[in-house]
Amino acid sequence: MTLDAVRNEIREIDERIIDLVAERQKLATQVARIKQETGLSIHDPAQRKTVLDRVFTYAVESRIDPVAVRRIFEILVEMNEERQRECSGDGNLP
Repeated sequence: MTLDAVRNEIREIDERIIDLVAERQKLATQVARIKQETGLSIHDPAQRKTVLDRVFTYAVESRIDPVAVRRIFEILVEMNEERQRECSGDGNLP
């Protein structure tokens, strides 16, 4: 396999990752609606810990750097919380 071919495969994976992040953001919109309807807070420390612990463990099982994966998911959780704030009217966007 050539370097360009490998790089093209990486680019395709990158695009799939972005598509999955976008899908996660769409689900955050649904979460925001449900939380609003039930009076739950956007920030949920217990759920955040559950997610971060789960991905850490899965990364260990997958033999990739669990600390790096945890950092990535910290960003994803923050992005979802921000999307929820935007949907509930608490965000900083116009």
